[in-house]
Amino acid sequence: MTESQRNRINKLIDEGYEFELGEYISKGFGLFQKSAGNFIGFAFVAGMIIVAASFIPIIGSLASNLILTPALMVGGYLGAYTLHRDQPLEFGTFFKGFDYIGQLALAALVTNLIVFACFIPLAAVLYMGGALNFIWELYLNPLAEPEIPNFPLWSLLLLAPVLYFSIAYSWSYHFIAFYKMEFWDAMEMSRKIIGKKWGMFFLFLIVLGLLAGLGFLLFFVGILVAFPVLMCASYAAFADVTGLLEEEEDDLVDHLVN
Repeated sequence: MTESQRNRINKLIDEGYEFELGEYISKGFGLFQKSAGNFIGFAFVAGMIIVAASFIPIIGSLASNLILTPALMVGGYLGAYTLHRDQPLEFGTFFKGFDYIGQLALAALVTNLIVFACFIPLAAVLYMGGALNFIWELYLNPLAEPEIPNFPLWSLLLLAPVLYFSIAYSWSYHFIAFYKMEFWDAMEMSRKIIGKKWGMFFLFLIVLGLLAGLGFLLFFVGILVAFPVLMCASYAAFADVTGLLEEEEDDLVDHLVN
């Protein structure tokens, strides 16, 4: 991250910014439409990679969560970035997320550990109230009718830290890929910026989740469209809020003037 970039980001943290939820969804669709065939092909290949990894016991799940998913998500962002700059999108661009795999894996690992730690108090309450046994029995035998546990509604408040950090760190991968930041600096920068508009980000992710759900309802083709659009929308929001292309535009103006 350059000094001018850091100053611009710190200004966002200090002064705040506008978050145009609807505009980012629209821009996400627009970026997807610029190269729909490439994005659909990428979604298919990425899905097959994740599915194949899931068949490998233990190691496959770890590899998917810490390596494959972060790198492939960043690949989608890089594809959107390329189109945002009006450059031709080559299919190999989608796999350049693996260039950042070390920092991405660390960010994924630490984020998962923090979220897991935040979930422990709720898990303890569920365990003491018998809710975990209830869920497990239903899982083993969906037709069974186990006794419904006494579940304290106040314990749902314990979900707040889980939700907060899950959303607050959601731009960590973006900062690693686009601003070349170390994993912890990227996580903290994400947390500080998203924290300024956390409620809007929560709503934004709900809308993206509904789009993903619609993709599942439309089955195969819908999924191949929905997930690239989600990645493009996420990129569009990040690029707008952080002014990702502003420095390049300023450099171009200076070059033309000189």
